[in-house]
Amino acid sequence: MNALTNEIKTRARLLLKLLESSNNAASKRALILSRKQRWDIPEQWQLRHCLNLAAADCGFQHWEHAREVLGGNSVANTDMGDFWHGAEVSGYTNHWFANYAEALAQLQANPEEYLLPYRYQYLVVSADYISALGIAPDAPAWAQIANDLVAGYASASWLRLAQQRMQASRIERFERVWDVQQSALDLQSTEAEAQRVLKSFMQNGRLLKIPEQRKKRLVILQWLVNQLDVAKKYSEPEINRFFLGFHEDYATLRREMIINGLMVREDAVYWRRTAIPISVQ
Repeated sequence: MNALTNEIKTRARLLLKLLESSNNAASKRALILSRKQRWDIPEQWQLRHCLNLAAADCGFQHWEHAREVLGGNSVANTDMGDFWHGAEVSGYTNHWFANYAEALAQLQANPEEYLLPYRYQYLVVSADYISALGIAPDAPAWAQIANDLVAGYASASWLRLAQQRMQASRIERFERVWDVQQSALDLQSTEAEAQRVLKSFMQNGRLLKIPEQRKKRLVILQWLVNQLDVAKKYSEPEINRFFLGFHEDYATLRREMIINGLMVREDAVYWRRTAIPISVQ
């Protein structure tokens, strides 16, 4: 597992929560993806279904396909999915090639362009295309792989670029398409409700247990994230020590912060988003 496959798993858990709460946008998206992939609609959504849905939403056939490609384990001439393509770039004119040698020749003749995999084929695209994907066309990682995501596959530079792409797609799919922000508003507690939850679950500055009910859990998470320095970025050991100061299950708290969008994680560095002020009285 790496940051990319972990992100797919995070999206799957979030999607499952939205489907369980009957979120209209998420339900519609799940139906569209299932029909596109010719999957049966289950009577009850489970995490295994959502893993496949989250993978398909990123351009892969299913979860195992995403895990293989994003994990850096695919081999030459296999389906790489359409992770580096999408509706946001459908209007761009690109050079399509059936074999890598022809695509590489195009790139070498036009070194300012970029070579990307697309399923069993190859694309050579402009900087505007790359920007539309949510990736900086002048990112140092491009120079390190000579603008070639095929030759640079599974390298550290490839991973950094793929993380940019993944982050851009998350903003698009979750905040705009699946309407997570509205779902979060539905789960917000009043000040009085929040104080009751904090008094029930916090004692002497320690968390007695992690609430099972999501609405109550969010109150605890929002209070915890407000104890972090908004201007500081934390290494993984630092953030683990922070959560251990409140509860022994630091891994669950860290994961829930990411799943619920209260913190950002990139290259094993964590920082907080703006949170709702809540204090224990």
